[in-house]
Amino acid sequence: MSTLIYNGQYESEGHTVSFVVCEEDETVLIKEMFISGSNVSNNERKESLAKAIEFQKHLIKFGYDKVS
Repeated sequence: MSTLIYNGQYESEGHTVSFVVCEEDETVLIKEMFISGSNVSNNERKESLAKAIEFQKHLIKFGYDKVS
């Protein structure tokens, strides 16, 4: 089981997720963008390191590509 989180961006079918580790308080800023036709939706939240690792692993499992 991986205990690492990677700064960067993951994409799949109009859904982009960026991870930025905030080392000072051991949280991760997660920014999501959904594009569907002409509609764009943005969401931003801070999660604990453990929750962010699980979310990132979930994205990788479902075939998201790391683009940066």
